[in-house]
Amino acid sequence: MKNTLMKTMLITALFFCSNLGAKAKSCMVTLKKAKKEQIVDRSNMIKNHQLSRMYAMQNSWNLKAYHISAKFFNSSHKVPTARDLENSIKSHPYFIGSFNKELSKEEYISLKAKTDFPFFILETYQNKKSDFYMVHSKGIRHFKINISNEKSEHMASLDNGVHKIYPSLKSFIKCTFS
Repeated sequence: MKNTLMKTMLITALFFCSNLGAKAKSCMVTLKKAKKEQIVDRSNMIKNHQLSRMYAMQNSWNLKAYHISAKFFNSSHKVPTARDLENSIKSHPYFIGSFNKELSKEEYISLKAKTDFPFFILETYQNKKSDFYMVHSKGIRHFKINISNEKSEHMASLDNGVHKIYPSLKSFIKCTFS
């Protein structure tokens, strides 16, 4: 109950502090039409797939609004730095390791066959730059750690390269499977 209330308040804060108004209206219309289309995530909690997409922020202002509202409702909330996000990725139970070259599609398929995980995450390190990949049954999803351009903020996020940024690895995974 507390988590549901907190998520509702976060979505409301994002609605008022960002440009998510039109997106929320279209999601609510879709929710009414597709009320029975629900998925079960890894923790066996029922989530509606339309609402989980709202964790994907469109810009750094939305990300900042998310962190401000999360800090308001949970005083122990910490705005993640690039090091924090990298540690959360590398300590995830489905992280399988780092590679110093980009893998081919066949190599991804062979790695998927060797693991029993529903998905796995790996890192490629080339030209002093880290890129991460999440491999799952629907395909391969590329993402990287993005550091905010604002000088006063040391806010970092996960970026999938299509103008969507995510505040944490957990929200990235939720949006991938929704």
